[in-house]
Amino acid sequence: MIGILIVTHGNLGKEFLKTAEIIMGKAENAAALSLAYEDDVLALKDMIREKIIELDQGDGVVVFTDLFGGSPNNAAAANLKDLKFIGITGLNLPMLMECVTMREQMDTEELAEHLQSAGKDGVKLLNKLYKV
Repeated sequence: MIGILIVTHGNLGKEFLKTAEIIMGKAENAAALSLAYEDDVLALKDMIREKIIELDQGDGVVVFTDLFGGSPNNAAAANLKDLKFIGITGLNLPMLMECVTMREQMDTEELAEHLQSAGKDGVKLLNKLYKV
């Protein structure tokens, strides 16, 4: 099973995971790490590394971050040269739920493409949909 790691500013990632679990049930082999204002970004990089290694059961890991260019994203990206994982930034709830659902049916490369589409497809303009 592909592992899921969410890395965000504050408790956003933990809340994303809890919300997905409210809707879908317990997400096995998934975790969230947070970066608070006073936290050390280099320490976060090391925590991300350790968590990726822990979550990789042989099928890979998807690492979601909240914001491209933000410290959580940069700390995750700094691990790309040493570890093999799929990094996706711009996390939204539809994307996370799709990952939980589809991660046993695709390999990491297929899943990454699928999740990028799911993330985009999850963004809707309600005024257009409801013609208001």
